[in-house]
Amino acid sequence: MLNLAFRCLSLAVMLIAVPVHAANVLRFPRESVGSISICPEKSAVYGEASFNKSASNRWQVLGPAAGDVEIPEGSVVRLEISNVQANNLDWLSELPHDRITDVRTKNFSLGDDGFRQLTRFTSLRHLSVTNGGLTSEIASDLPRLSQLQYLWLGSNEQLTDDAMAAIAALPNLHSIGLDHTGVTDAGLETLSRSSSLRAIHAGFTQVTDSGIANLASLGNLRTLNLYAGDPEFRGDAPHPSITDVGLAQLKQFPNLEELDVTGSEITGSGLERLALDCPKLRRLVVSHCGLSPDELRHIGLFKQLEQFRCYGTALEDSVVKQFGALTNLRQLAGELQVSNEGIEALSALPNLEEMVISGKCDDSCMASVAAMPCLRDLTVAHTRITNAGFALLADNTKLEHVQIIGNRITTRCIDTLATMPNLRRLGLMAVKPRNGGEPAWKNLESLTPSLSELWLMGCPSLEESDFAKLAQFRDLKTLRIEGGRAITDEHVKHLKSLNKLDYLQLTSTVITDEGVIEIMALPALRRLRINCLATEEGLEALARAPSIRYVTIGSPNLTDEIVQRVHDRHPQVTTMRRTESSPPSLPLSRAKNNTDRFWRIGTEKERVKLNALEGAMAPKLTVTDWLNSDHPLDLAELQGRVVMIKFWGTWCGPCRRQMPNVRGLHEKYAERGLVIVGLHSTKAAERASEYIEANDLSWAIGLDDKGQTATEYAVPHWPSFYLVDRNGVLRIANPSMDDLEAAVVALLNE
Repeated sequence: MLNLAFRCLSLAVMLIAVPVHAANVLRFPRESVGSISICPEKSAVYGEASFNKSASNRWQVLGPAAGDVEIPEGSVVRLEISNVQANNLDWLSELPHDRITDVRTKNFSLGDDGFRQLTRFTSLRHLSVTNGGLTSEIASDLPRLSQLQYLWLGSNEQLTDDAMAAIAALPNLHSIGLDHTGVTDAGLETLSRSSSLRAIHAGFTQVTDSGIANLASLGNLRTLNLYAGDPEFRGDAPHPSITDVGLAQLKQFPNLEELDVTGSEITGSGLERLALDCPKLRRLVVSHCGLSPDELRHIGLFKQLEQFRCYGTALEDSVVKQFGALTNLRQLAGELQVSNEGIEALSALPNLEEMVISGKCDDSCMASVAAMPCLRDLTVAHTRITNAGFALLADNTKLEHVQIIGNRITTRCIDTLATMPNLRRLGLMAVKPRNGGEPAWKNLESLTPSLSELWLMGCPSLEESDFAKLAQFRDLKTLRIEGGRAITDEHVKHLKSLNKLDYLQLTSTVITDEGVIEIMALPALRRLRINCLATEEGLEALARAPSIRYVTIGSPNLTDEIVQRVHDRHPQVTTMRRTESSPPSLPLSRAKNNTDRFWRIGTEKERVKLNALEGAMAPKLTVTDWLNSDHPLDLAELQGRVVMIKFWGTWCGPCRRQMPNVRGLHEKYAERGLVIVGLHSTKAAERASEYIEANDLSWAIGLDDKGQTATEYAVPHWPSFYLVDRNGVLRIANPSMDDLEAAVVALLNE
């Protein structure tokens, strides 16, 4: 009996304990209102420190804010609210006021009433409301947020100086974000009454030199961001107007560590004085400030500088040679137009971790780059460096991020990248194919499988087999492929094993609803940017993906109304918008008879005449005057060879840009039986001879002076290409440029 009583008592205790666990359950509406992230309470940081990488990585997405969400013991909560419930936040009253420490909303009209409901979370340490339709009326609700450390109110243009007194009164506020608001110098004077503020972000406001002077009493100010943007592009938008006079006022803040005055009008003298007045500056941004290279030499005086950013003025050898005293410098970003001597000077900086180089440097400088003891992040843009120089980085164990833009480097650099065991992020932009006719991405699979970010832009096209290689990168979180061959449904099927993929961007595709459904199956995908051929049905399927939150999509089959309709049906998707970009640069379709796998330019409706030409004998070339040929060409005489006919004109920019590619095909395949025939348009035919001579074009070109041949071939635009097989049959009328070479090879192999 005693044992039985003991068991009953134990059971009763267990039943009583159930509500204790219920306290760790947050109750949301059945349909998601956003997402929940968690962080161990002891690891959470707020204020200005919350924006560094290590702090951000401590937060883990738990899932959608829908239904009952159980929060692990010892965790704090971040709530990101989507726009769907913007007009009804009554569900907030169901949440405990002391359980959520971080709330973020973005790009929907929360309004002052919505903001009032958010302030019931009296435990908030971080609150970010971007573009929320707020006014200065929120001042009456701010006192409830006595524990707040970081407050971001950017892009709320109706928020003015009237709210600054309430913000200044918040006892624990470290950082305030006021970008794109109506705050002026008077508002900054009010903020200076704060006893706790350490960071002020007031970019794209009407702050002037006087505003800096008004902050005089903020002796503990550590960060000041007065970003004004590039003067060439900001137009009439409000922006800070800071000069050397304003920089001189910064002497009031001897502990200032971070300063951004992008777009201001300062001089070298102002920089020199700033170095003396603010000796603790660790981060400095002076992009688009009108400084000359000679004036930038004063940067060498900032002895504690860790991060320096300057775009709009070239950082030449004479500048970087003054950096010898910057032994703490970790990040250097800007237009680094240096020679090998400049790179050698930078290699002496013992802590440099990130660097962007461009300019006159060549292969010789790469030995200095390889010797940098801490270099983790390297961008090489438009230099004279070739594969041989890049190969000097082989077996580098420090590099984690490499980005190559242009240069004389080809995709053979994959061989070098494959030797870097710690490579995590890779970007290749406008990198050319390898030589010798080998596949452009021959060794793609040799890259470290722990790659987390891959960006290919304007590079040689990926074949389906190359997409199969991408499947090995199981740690991939970001994949961006822009330009190149139009990606198909078959391509994206190979991505299904990328279980960690968070961001996918595909800008040149002919993906249909079938491919969209394949993308939907990616379990961790939150952000998608895609140009495709999806319909409303495909978009609907995509929106049902459990993890998807941000969608930007372009398709000729979608309108703003359709996108909004789908968005309204799926409240868990934070942002869904349509882009105007068409899937590829021109609409594409398959061959009418499915006899080959190559894409054609134009929809099926647009290609009625072109499709009718395919499979029949090629029309006669009705040309009265031939250049580069001592007799009129007849397609019958060319049987036994593959003929590529190009309709072009000297007046046509795309025609001229394609000439190097045409020349390359001629040089590569003439011996195998390829004959190129050019047909110049009626327009500007008198200039053709001069252009041909100046550009050393060696193939026959006919002047279609009456446009009769163009009519027979139903030419839709210039340039247009037609491929005729060895039997004189017109096989492919106007193929996609991505498929042109492959189609030529296929006909040559028959």
